[in-house]
Amino acid sequence: MSAKHRARITWSPEQVRAGLPVFTKTTDPSWFLGEEAGAEGWSLVCHFSEPPRSQGNPSLAEVRFLMPEAPHGRLTPGTALELFEPATQRRARVDVIE
Repeated sequence: MSAKHRARITWSPEQVRAGLPVFTKTTDPSWFLGEEAGAEGWSLVCHFSEPPRSQGNPSLAEVRFLMPEAPHGRLTPGTALELFEPATQRRARVDVIE
């Protein structure tokens, strides 16, 4: 199992308007921020100690990549990713902080 990293997730305005998620765990596609269109994405597992709806925007989570072959070494403080929001078809921003 890969290491978990603390991250701040800033939800899209559309997700905020629709209501923040009530789940405490999700696995969704993610992409490194700033990479070219069509770049490879990786499934990102996000575990929230409290649901985002309780935390507000942004929300804190522990994150890790699902797949063993994912670029785990790139999840370092200061790294930013985009996380697919299934409910809105938009992307949230994930900032790795620890």
